[in-house]
Amino acid sequence: MLRASYLAGTAFTKSYVGYVHAVAHSLGGRYGIAHGLANSVLLPVVLEAYGSAAHKKLAALARICGLSDSGNDAEAADAFIAHIRNMNQAMNIPAALPGIQTEDIPQLARYADHEANPLYPVPVLWGTDQLEQMYHKVQEDTNYDRTGNTDHSGKAA
Repeated sequence: MLRASYLAGTAFTKSYVGYVHAVAHSLGGRYGIAHGLANSVLLPVVLEAYGSAAHKKLAALARICGLSDSGNDAEAADAFIAHIRNMNQAMNIPAALPGIQTEDIPQLARYADHEANPLYPVPVLWGTDQLEQMYHKVQEDTNYDRTGNTDHSGKAA
């Protein structure tokens, strides 16, 4: 177990999932959401939000895994993220997490920011505003449309 823990720590330190981990910690601490579940739900959302800052590494992973032979890093990165989403769906991992309260999100984002910056390597540094968007994107039963835009029609997006 000690070796497994070391290898896991080494892997996520090198893999740019710092914000995934930090946001998942805050959700587990506040709501008791299982850490693995929170990480699974957050991973494709955060990787997508990293945008072009992560394309090169994600594209390399997509090519290694045989998910894309595109020479375009953005396309290959998108294929990798889509594969994560497909795996989550195949394993019945939800796209959203229950119980996240909108009024808690600013404080949760501050916790995640404090944990991640400067402790975790990430492809792009975010502030609390960007971290708040991650909570909204995985918040269940919200008027947030999962692309970062608020739907002001009153209908769930």
